[in-house]
Amino acid sequence: MKIRILTIGQKMPAWVVTGFEDYFKRIQPFVQTQVIELPMAKRGKNDSEADILKYCQIEGETILNALKPNETLIALEVGGRELSTEKLAATMKSWMLEGNDVALAIGGPDGLSDQVRQAAAWHWSLSKLTMPHPMVRILLIEQLYRAMSINHNHPYHRA
Repeated sequence: MKIRILTIGQKMPAWVVTGFEDYFKRIQPFVQTQVIELPMAKRGKNDSEADILKYCQIEGETILNALKPNETLIALEVGGRELSTEKLAATMKSWMLEGNDVALAIGGPDGLSDQVRQAAAWHWSLSKLTMPHPMVRILLIEQLYRAMSINHNHPYHRA
């Protein structure tokens, strides 16, 4: 199994890069993980609803074009399914047993396009809280690492 994180946005603040890289390095012995940073559509200061929809569609096409044929697409979004860490660990264990490669899609500041939502096998919400877009990367990679540490009996997760 391989995990690819397909994320809109390429220039992250240093604190995001530092936090992400720490967990990214930790997860590699457990599961091959890759982050693919995709360009965000250029936005203006006075964008209309139609403009925002267009940006989401452009970013959605970028995500779908980056998807590999054998990958299961999971859309990260507020309205998705919430999982406990233990449930995530069990889900990841089943992915590994089935040999599924997984692509996790993180949209831009305006979310994911309808095309990405429709293409996704399922939708996952990290929280009901509204979070800054860059923080989602850190929370996601930390939870993936935590779930893998459970599956490998590593002491990182203490219930």
